[in-house]
Amino acid sequence: MRTYPIYCLVVFLLFTNIKPVFAQHVHEIDSVMDMSPDHLPTSYTQINYLQFMPLSFKPIDTEMTTTHHYDPLLKTENIYQSLGISGQAHQPIVFDYQKEMGFFYQTLPYPLYFKKQSDLKYYKLQTTYSRVAYTFSFLNSRENEILAEFARYMRGVTVVANIYASQNTGSFQNQGVRKLCGDLLIHYEMPSARYGFRASYIINHFNNRENGGLIDMEDYQLRKRDIGDITNNKVFEVRYPESSNASTNIMMHDFALQNYVNLKSKNDKYFGTITHDFQWTQSTLRYKNDLETDFPHYNSKTTNDSTRIATITNAIQWSNFSPFQAASTTSKFFHVAGGLMHDYADLRYTNTPFTSLYLFARTHIRLFNIMDITAQISYSLISDYANNDIAANAGISWAINREKEHTVGLNANYYRNNPEYIMQYASVNNFRWINLFEKQDIVHFKAFWNYQKYNVSASYYYLNNFVYLSEELHPVQNENSGNLIQVSALIPFQHKNFGAIANLNLQYCTKDVINVPIFAGKLSVFYVIELLKKRLKIQVGTDLMYNTTYYADAYLPVLRKFYYQTSQPIGNFIFMDANVTMSIDRINFFARIGNILPPLMKYRNFTTPDYPVNAYLLSLGITWRFFD
Repeated sequence: MRTYPIYCLVVFLLFTNIKPVFAQHVHEIDSVMDMSPDHLPTSYTQINYLQFMPLSFKPIDTEMTTTHHYDPLLKTENIYQSLGISGQAHQPIVFDYQKEMGFFYQTLPYPLYFKKQSDLKYYKLQTTYSRVAYTFSFLNSRENEILAEFARYMRGVTVVANIYASQNTGSFQNQGVRKLCGDLLIHYEMPSARYGFRASYIINHFNNRENGGLIDMEDYQLRKRDIGDITNNKVFEVRYPESSNASTNIMMHDFALQNYVNLKSKNDKYFGTITHDFQWTQSTLRYKNDLETDFPHYNSKTTNDSTRIATITNAIQWSNFSPFQAASTTSKFFHVAGGLMHDYADLRYTNTPFTSLYLFARTHIRLFNIMDITAQISYSLISDYANNDIAANAGISWAINREKEHTVGLNANYYRNNPEYIMQYASVNNFRWINLFEKQDIVHFKAFWNYQKYNVSASYYYLNNFVYLSEELHPVQNENSGNLIQVSALIPFQHKNFGAIANLNLQYCTKDVINVPIFAGKLSVFYVIELLKKRLKIQVGTDLMYNTTYYADAYLPVLRKFYYQTSQPIGNFIFMDANVTMSIDRINFFARIGNILPPLMKYRNFTTPDYPVNAYLLSLGITWRFFD
């Protein structure tokens, strides 16, 4: 694993011509400011691979406010329960449900780290943009993270490459993470704009040591207070110690190729775009444990389970807009697209193939320059597993002031689908079942108000036949319907050099099968000191996270799943970090100490039962942007 940072540095140096950067003086600008004549404008957008729409670009974020949020779990907008250190399993504390077309063996509990095609960035730039970042953490555990980003445009070709590697030793027995994530995207369009293609590749590689959590949470809390030792967590017993060699190894490859032809007459009259999408993925999931484990209702045995899933997807569609067309600023337009998708999946450990055929369509209509109507639907015509599945959503929004991004609106989503495959059929060493569940029916209504970076929303979920993993570690379908209500607000505030960002969420569910806290929130507060005619900026701040007490889902490493439990309440603890950031032109330095309150709050520093969040982790980091 020590070679991962070296690989990252080599790739970064190969892609980037560093010498001209030092020869050219470029002024830093905040992403909320107008573009300076001395700045080479660089903007980006997320691109949805299959369900593409016209692209809306935004400037890259050059603010120093979030520099110390080097890990996605630290960001103010992300409120997750985790296993105590970065890189391991996590799931949202604020309930959310989404489902895409295609076969799903299992939704892996790494949403903030595992990249998908829809997570890739596409840049609009003049020549080259790149960024490199490195973070070193120590005290309770040692962690190294390195990130390299690169984007270049030359003669009609856009190339984007990213690589991210991390190693975390953890502070408890048999706790650690090694991960490598990388992606490469190439886009080309002919000068005549009649043909273009986009090719992309993603690799996600995780190797996590799994200790199964503490054997006794209360013992951890009491012994901590008695011995007064905040650094030696190795003394506490875990379910799977070093001798178990318990680990999860995941390797995922994802390749996509998109070819599109813009249909034009000789006088350049446009008749739409034909797009063909091809995607190949291969996932290898392995869990190993050399010790016999004690699972309720199951025979205990050592485990070395390996699962490989390969999928091939082909889709063809027609649209009256091109995949890389910029979003329109006109007062009215009508965008529509639709097509047919064939999905093939092969579950290697059972030699079971699955074939599905989907119809899909979507539209975006703008009326009177103030009203936007969107809709999307997919339906499985033929499927070995997901026959007659439906996913549909619709939305309407009113632009109060489009230039200031001031809008209000309503969204509605409906899903009728089978649960993920592993909840229906499992055949691993310690778990075997065949369940003939009915389809889930999930409805989501959302009302929202957006003003620039402010967002307030109210949501209602209707959950019928919802499938979950029970305390007995067996999938169960709740035959009665349930209701979940959410109110959320993301509120940034800034006055002169003082600023704050609050992420506040209220939730209530009428069914116990989904446990959520009544309140969950994050708050980031900072103050900026400007020196040397504002060329040197120093920011001091703190991040806080809090949720009310509830029965948070526990985690089962052998199945890589969180499960419902009612024996260990979690919450009523304030997670507090302190940070200092220094910015000079395009270079940001930061120091951060995480989770500094456990001794004052009786060591209740858990977001997931049996997994304490690492305390007193000191992190030092640097991030450096280059424009050429």
